[in-house]
Amino acid sequence: MAGATRDTRQKDAVLRAARGSGDHPTAEQIHATVRREIPRISLGTVYRNLQRLVAEGTLSLAPVGERTARFDPMTTPHDHFVCDRCGQVFDVMRGRARQASVENLKLRGFEVRSHKLSIYGSCPDCVRSSRR
Repeated sequence: MAGATRDTRQKDAVLRAARGSGDHPTAEQIHATVRREIPRISLGTVYRNLQRLVAEGTLSLAPVGERTARFDPMTTPHDHFVCDRCGQVFDVMRGRARQASVENLKLRGFEVRSHKLSIYGSCPDCVRSSRR
């Protein structure tokens, strides 16, 4: 039974690190945070727990076009804005206009289960710094 307790402790620590990041962290960033609490935790264990949390719907993957997976603590439907200068990822809540395009697909016979959108450009900080 010690293994189950350990798994739960590790999974809880991974979830806290993902939620506490204030961003869309990579597994490596989460691993670095969790190691402060559980120094001997391996990156493989962090990945396994992240996969479990995503499968449970507790975390989601942020589709931001990178080769490295980014994890998203917000599981309600939303999209992302990715700054192509600094790499920061911002949550974008969906308005009514986004639903209209999904409804249009349904009217044309498509069966839509979900969608994720990533928007690319420059964040306000990068826009301001480029104007200086």
